[in-house]
Amino acid sequence: MLKKVNICLCCDLNYLRYACVTIASVARCTKAETDFYILHREISLELQNMIKKWVKTHFSHCKLRFLDITQSLKKINVKQVRHFNALVFGRYFISELIPDIDKAIYLDSDTIVLSDISKLNNIDLNGRAVGGVYEYWQDNADWGDKIKNDLKYLELSETHQYFSSGVLVIDCHKWRKQKITKKLLDTYDEYREFTQYPDQDPLNKLFENNYQELEPIFNTTEQAILYYERNKTHNEVIDLKNNIVVRHFAGDNKPWNQVYLYSNVNGRDCSDNFNDWWFFASLTPFKEALENVFLEKQMLDFKQYEIPRVCAQFQSRSQSE
Repeated sequence: MLKKVNICLCCDLNYLRYACVTIASVARCTKAETDFYILHREISLELQNMIKKWVKTHFSHCKLRFLDITQSLKKINVKQVRHFNALVFGRYFISELIPDIDKAIYLDSDTIVLSDISKLNNIDLNGRAVGGVYEYWQDNADWGDKIKNDLKYLELSETHQYFSSGVLVIDCHKWRKQKITKKLLDTYDEYREFTQYPDQDPLNKLFENNYQELEPIFNTTEQAILYYERNKTHNEVIDLKNNIVVRHFAGDNKPWNQVYLYSNVNGRDCSDNFNDWWFFASLTPFKEALENVFLEKQMLDFKQYEIPRVCAQFQSRSQSE
């Protein structure tokens, strides 16, 4: 008998449409009974009911609950850092807000699932309270040194592999027993003035050298792919791409706002799995809205970047002639 899977996401109204793409991907790729929990604030009951009806109608093996975490977030004196807001701390409260589950998978709302999520759910945490994937941004040629410098205040052991909080496997029983939510909040308070990655830094400090490191197929970012392309064999790169379970569009290159599919300044194709994201988006109630916003952005970017670039090239060519 397949084990039930518990999937948790955190989002506000702005990110709800993307969370639904994540839900559609999990539901489409997973056979096991799956319970989704959206930890949110300020999403209306009308919209909640519409999304729950969509899940019930299209994915009979899935259920969805919305959990308002407004009161929980009041426990945190959040320092504003770049684009992060208080909702990133929602993952801290999963074990408290859902007291009847022993295990949960947390997914950021900029992820899609490309293979049965039970592969992640069935992983043995070997007695540890959390499992996560190494944060490959640290190996980025442009940003790696800055990120490592940002993390110096944590005074992490050199043996600790700093992990991403975008995909987590959580032993909820251990979190309750060990009062991990409180410990995380205390850790955040201690380092609040210095933190650069608000929810992720306390997780790494608290679970320093004491988390279950997972394979990159469970949180495959563009940075993970870049790392493999630079440091692994061609076959290892293909093996990674062919076995992705969770594709995480961390960073600025999101399928819903990236106009060109898509080469960077080095001519490298960075559009891995963008089409997969749009396929799952087509299964959601937000299909047309997502397409319309994307097309509007295409036109704006075309006017702002592409037309001036083409004009400059044409002018340069004309002058040389």
